[in-house]
Amino acid sequence: MIESVDLPGELWEPFMPLLEEGEAVDVEATLTLPPTNEPVPVVILTHGCGGPGDAELGWVSYLEGLGIGSLLVDHLGGRDITTLCFGAATLNVASILVDVYRAADSLEGHPHVDIDNLAVMGLSLGGRTALWSAVERFEDLYSGRTFQGHIALYPSACFIELEDEHVVTGAPIRILHGTADDWTPIDQCHDYVDRMLGHGVDIRLIEYVGAPHSFDNSSGPTPAVEIPAVSPRNCTFVERGGSIVDVNTGAVAGVRSTCVEIGAHYGFDAEARDAARADVADFLDHIFDR
Repeated sequence: MIESVDLPGELWEPFMPLLEEGEAVDVEATLTLPPTNEPVPVVILTHGCGGPGDAELGWVSYLEGLGIGSLLVDHLGGRDITTLCFGAATLNVASILVDVYRAADSLEGHPHVDIDNLAVMGLSLGGRTALWSAVERFEDLYSGRTFQGHIALYPSACFIELEDEHVVTGAPIRILHGTADDWTPIDQCHDYVDRMLGHGVDIRLIEYVGAPHSFDNSSGPTPAVEIPAVSPRNCTFVERGGSIVDVNTGAVAGVRSTCVEIGAHYGFDAEARDAARADVADFLDHIFDR
């Protein structure tokens, strides 16, 4: 268990409230380390809207094989939430961000963790957290900890343009995304990455041709199937005056915004999964000093 904070509201309303506005909550987190007595780098894993599943556990196993530890955080169980995939927006996304920072803090002093070599990796909803944990003002607000790198798989984030989103910690950022994703489309991430590159951010978008959302989930269907999940594929949200706003209506954005659609595909793609694993291994070799 890690001690975290449950911040008020849902999604991003209110947007990034202060820690003192929240209530204490215990969040489950599972630390997995490779079989060695030496301190090792650790990747903080933050899950998708359905909670920890086979995709996340697959990464735990793969990282262990690389000689890298993982800390898989369950943002839902300790809050008695089953899923956020279908519009039950009962959790402020800032709470998830705080969970990740507190998870990293919990590793301080562990004899087998190299505390100076931590990264964040997230899937879908967790991909947003992986990207936003690189934003300097969020780090200042909730932690003060800088990670060595950020990896986001098919993130539910690129449709949101934050104020000063390019003011990041300087740690490299990688986005891994399938071209057939209709839940969080890759085109939105092209726009996001172009904006960031325009400000000199160390960011790269890696594409897997024909891969759907959740392509790394080995228990997912092949071919992909549709489920009644909420999708922001037609949305453009921006931060204005301390709120996330739908540019089409000017109203505060959320799952009930008119641009949000119901229904999106997910599925497993072994070739894309294997390519993503190789790309993650190369990236971690690049950022970790070991």
